[in-house]
Amino acid sequence: MSGFLGAKEVLTRDRVKEILRKKEYSFLEEKVNLLEVRADSLLLKISFLIEYKKRMISIEEKEPIVVPFKDFNVEDWGDGVRKFADIQ
Repeated sequence: MSGFLGAKEVLTRDRVKEILRKKEYSFLEEKVNLLEVRADSLLLKISFLIEYKKRMISIEEKEPIVVPFKDFNVEDWGDGVRKFADIQ
């Protein structure tokens, strides 16, 4: 059913991917939650919130992601002004 200003766009998963790829959104919030630290990995939950034509769209992982800790760079920034050293 069309409204006063025309038909409202129906969003699909493919259309949302296109909006992200072409950066057609006016707002983007990226969020990573650390759920658990395991022996040699981190359990993460990733989500995005975008605003597209005055509509808020939430994109969230269905299952948490396991990332090996060795895949991260770990650095010592001391007082926060400049990098002091890499941590091995």
